[in-house]
Amino acid sequence: MKVIMFLAVALATLSPAAAVQQTELGGKVRSGRQVIIPATETVQGDLIASGGTVRVEGRVDGDLVASGGQVTVAGTITGDLVAAAGSTTISGTVDGDARLATGQATIQRQARVGEDLLVGAGQATIDPGARIGGDLVFGAGRMTMDGTVAGSVLGSAGNYTKGGSVAGTEQVNVGQPQERQEPTLADRLLDGLRRYVSVLVVGGLLLWLLPRLIRGAADAVRGRPLVSFGVGVLGLVGVVVALVLLVLVTVLVAVVLGLLGLGSLTGVTLFGGILVAAVVVFLLVLALVFAAPATVGLALGRLLVRTDGRSFLGGLGALALGVLVVVLVAAIPVVGGWLEALLVLLGLGALLLVVRPGRRLGEPSGVSPADAAPGR
Repeated sequence: MKVIMFLAVALATLSPAAAVQQTELGGKVRSGRQVIIPATETVQGDLIASGGTVRVEGRVDGDLVASGGQVTVAGTITGDLVAAAGSTTISGTVDGDARLATGQATIQRQARVGEDLLVGAGQATIDPGARIGGDLVFGAGRMTMDGTVAGSVLGSAGNYTKGGSVAGTEQVNVGQPQERQEPTLADRLLDGLRRYVSVLVVGGLLLWLLPRLIRGAADAVRGRPLVSFGVGVLGLVGVVVALVLLVLVTVLVAVVLGLLGLGSLTGVTLFGGILVAAVVVFLLVLALVFAAPATVGLALGRLLVRTDGRSFLGGLGALALGVLVVVLVAAIPVVGGWLEALLVLLGLGALLLVVRPGRRLGEPSGVSPADAAPGR
């Protein structure tokens, strides 16, 4: 449930509601340029707050999920605190856990965290007099720990300074800057071999499970290379635009459902939108990293060797040879990455031509009969 609440806050910062002074949904969701809980106010139950500035001076009898440019807790949170902000300051009391993802985190002298404190920050400071009732877990570029921790300390930081006390164990990994080393010839060969095997395996699976798809796409690469490349560029741009629109529509629908009082559907909408976006990203990565290079490899292999167009073993041999050519081209210094990108867009466009709506997988892709004949 807290994960859904956190995602709701992160997405709410992109919505038009963030432009108004403050929006409330039964007191449970508040957003605006400034969201302030004054010292005289007590919020009953959980609170979701998002804004340029979020400041709690009063009391929240529940969990607080906050995001913004600056989040300050000077009052009391009886439950847990989840904050994602440019800077986060705790000078009051959090009875439960405090989970902070922030550029700069400050736990001031009079602050109290009843249970665990988890911090991911560029710079984190726990002032003298601050008390952590549970464990301190952190990952930070710089951590200064001058407070009191009743539990254990576990973390990693580029720089760690301790002047406080820890009742339990203390395990901190202090990283040292390492000089970047140029990859050796053996490293390059190993990377190329891994790349070759992974593309060949995926291409072999496509050749076995979806032979018409990959063979039709390979024919499109050979017969309509310019069209395939153009479709690949447009297809990549279209998918990115579609993902952005999907996020915006999901946010707008979630906001409308929230305003209508359908809070349960808001979480389902956010989850569904994120799930669909994740599936689209997965399919795009699969196509760009594996399927498109395998398609171009099969097309090149069928140009270099004569095979039976319907033979799986013949197609696999051509695929192995063609993928080797693609990997070697990608390994060329300086220009190899650009050439590989062009080949990937070519293969992506060919796949999109084959799977376009209204066309069956077995239908010719516009190549000449000679090119489409077996053995080519």
